[in-house]
Amino acid sequence: MCAILFCVLLSAGCVQEYQSEQRPPRLGDGYRNFYFEQGNIHIQKKENYKAIEQYQQALRLEPESAIIHAALGWAYYKEGMLDVAITEAEEVSRLDPDNAELPKILKILYQQRRQQRR
Repeated sequence: MCAILFCVLLSAGCVQEYQSEQRPPRLGDGYRNFYFEQGNIHIQKKENYKAIEQYQQALRLEPESAIIHAALGWAYYKEGMLDVAITEAEEVSRLDPDNAELPKILKILYQQRRQQRR
């Protein structure tokens, strides 16, 4: 459930929804960021570390992109790296404060981290 929630974003006025748990956030038609798109390809192939590398490159081009931070957080989450997934979700929250889903997502992530540390 957290995986799907983590991937529902409102960014730059575009509603982004996932069709399945295996798909990272997609940007609107006409958007081009080679690294972001490569990250999406890797995440679909379950090559999460490669996706992380590509999303990090994408952020070098667009450090204020909520959708890229969300995709990076998703990749971290898929690898079980909750601390950095939370950091990325918090960054999305900063960049997109009107996103109604993020408080729920963060709550679930914090709960999972607490359980993981027990």
